[in-house]
Amino acid sequence: MMILSEAGFVLWMCAASRILSAALPSTLSIIKCEILEYTSITCYWETTNQAVDHSSYRLQVNKADCDSKESFFSEGLCDTRGSHCSIQPINSHFHCFCADVLANTSDGSIRSPHFCFNGINQVKLHPPAITYLDPVAGRPDCLQMGWKMRYTLPEYEKSLRWLQVEYTTHEQTRSQTFQAYAKDRIELCHLYPGSRYTVKLRAQDSRAPTHWSSWTSKDNKTLEKAPSDAPRLWRHIRPAEETRKRHLTLLWKPLSWPEANGVVLSYTASCRSDVDSSQWTCGTLDASITSCDLTVSLDACNCSLTAANSAGTSPPSYIFIPGQMDEKLPAPTSISIISLDDTRLKLEWTTAPNQSETGFVVQWIYILPNETTGLHWQHLNETSRSFILTGLLPEVPYNLSVTSLYEGIAGGDTSLIAFTREGAPSVGPQLTVLKTSAKTIHLQWDPVPIEKLHGFIKKYSILYSINGKDKREQVEGDVEQIYLNGLMEGTYNICVMAHTVAGGAAGPWQIVALGYDDVQITPILMCALLLIFIILILPVCMRVRIKRCLYPTIPDPSKSTMSAWSNCKPGQNTLAPSSTLSSFFSNRQTTRYSGYGEKDYSPVQVLSPQAVKRTTDNMAQPNICNYTSIIKTTEEPNLTKPNLQVDFINRSYIRTDKIMSECCQDGCQSSNEPFLHTVFSYQSVPTAQKEFCDYIHVSHSSLSGVTIVDSYRTLDSDECPRVFQGLPEDHGT
Repeated sequence: MMILSEAGFVLWMCAASRILSAALPSTLSIIKCEILEYTSITCYWETTNQAVDHSSYRLQVNKADCDSKESFFSEGLCDTRGSHCSIQPINSHFHCFCADVLANTSDGSIRSPHFCFNGINQVKLHPPAITYLDPVAGRPDCLQMGWKMRYTLPEYEKSLRWLQVEYTTHEQTRSQTFQAYAKDRIELCHLYPGSRYTVKLRAQDSRAPTHWSSWTSKDNKTLEKAPSDAPRLWRHIRPAEETRKRHLTLLWKPLSWPEANGVVLSYTASCRSDVDSSQWTCGTLDASITSCDLTVSLDACNCSLTAANSAGTSPPSYIFIPGQMDEKLPAPTSISIISLDDTRLKLEWTTAPNQSETGFVVQWIYILPNETTGLHWQHLNETSRSFILTGLLPEVPYNLSVTSLYEGIAGGDTSLIAFTREGAPSVGPQLTVLKTSAKTIHLQWDPVPIEKLHGFIKKYSILYSINGKDKREQVEGDVEQIYLNGLMEGTYNICVMAHTVAGGAAGPWQIVALGYDDVQITPILMCALLLIFIILILPVCMRVRIKRCLYPTIPDPSKSTMSAWSNCKPGQNTLAPSSTLSSFFSNRQTTRYSGYGEKDYSPVQVLSPQAVKRTTDNMAQPNICNYTSIIKTTEEPNLTKPNLQVDFINRSYIRTDKIMSECCQDGCQSSNEPFLHTVFSYQSVPTAQKEFCDYIHVSHSSLSGVTIVDSYRTLDSDECPRVFQGLPEDHGT
């Protein structure tokens, strides 16, 4: 009985589950189905049951009768775990179809209701192909496009196809929709010349209005046309170094799209004087250049600018530069600045009533000494009364100005200096002491350079201290000197501090003394330092003279030179009585005397007399007998200067009109040895012969009584007279 009761309970539960499932509404349904032309059928579904959402699905599509919706042929099926599935391939879309999807869950299977549709109403065409996209000759505002469909269609089908074209340039989009086969080619006109366009194309069967094909695209550029507008022109005027000249910088904005009608290749700028025929030109400039510098006269002139592309030149833009002495047109009456944040300023201005301005130019520049880089400017229309400047830097001074325009003529301008945010100065003022007295110090300081201010100076503080006591004086920011009165005697440390709203910076300290007979300590210190410098540098400059006095130069005898010795025999070295010194030494040279110091000598050749044999025709043949060598010094003399000049220049002279007696029986060896004629000056002074012998060195001798040695030596006292006896007598003057 128990077994039968359990089996009955199970059957009852199964029957109840089936009854409840049939009673619940379906949570699975097909949303839509679309047919890709001659390719596939894709259906999409949705479910509201989370348990069903993670199930596996099977899609089945059948061909059906369009009226009764009864299926009669299976087109195909597909399985997926997603929310859509495609059945492919299909051979035609000219049928009616019914589709359903079956979901398999852990609790059983759920099938969606049938979704029936006419294939021709759900067809999506393949995207058409763009075969070409070309500019039209002579029409720079047009492009011509060709296209084709993937499949060849019968004539009655062509009339049901539509095309949609969309073309975009510079983020501007336009679109057209037209009947596809109405034209063999499509012309897109009223385009911007010289502009690149992206053209997209898609197709639709008019019987399926909710289905467009995917886009296909192609891009090309229209032909260029001469620029239709002139560039915006401005100027910046500064004084020039030349007399009666001024420096003019022409500035312009690059010609923008669409007025450029293509790519600008160059700019041409020039100015012409209104007084004479003077003209200044910048020539043709590359398109990347947006300024031009000219040095013009002080007279009024007109400046023009044109832009050019490959198709032509733009109309010129003009600006009138008034003469330096001309009366200026009215400027804005006032301007004001509001700091918005660290990078933005709002500039506002007002004008006088009943003024006929045609526009304004706002100009701003980062302030640097003699610097114009970073110059920015903007044209505004005549109704503008404010402008927001962006991209600025904090703690940087900017010169802002507003200029009124009157039909291309620049009027006066109104300017001011502003910061987006102020900071403390980076340096302090440079202090100068102008004058001191018994109880007063007169101070002056240089303003901090504006590029180092980082803000506006609100005040100056003068700090000074004496004997450890600090004191302070304050003045307004436009004051640059002060008198410190009622001071006591002593030495003061003084500096000046500059303050902005964000902080201050002190300049260098200076020391000032009071009560010392009004003599400042700085000049005294300078004089003392100069004197010390002279004392130290003087020995350095005199070191050569001092060295010569302490360490005299000592010649090296090893570096001396000796004359060649004669091969004459003793007694063969006397000259005829009628011979004079001039017979042997002609063309005397005026030379210096050199003294002889003891043990301070170097060997030089001093005598090389020329011996000439007497012939019957009184003609002389030169023969040379070399006698000896002596030592001469170059230091202080300790001998009496001889009457004759002492020649230390090595020279050789041969005189054939004077002869001397035979000195050589066997003949003399001919030589052209150099000689010095100094010995004869001592021959006639007996008292000096002995002293001179100390300076004679010999290595070979033909004189009797003189010992022959292999090396140089000094003559002994008894040998010296024999040397002078062997010399010829000088009978000349």
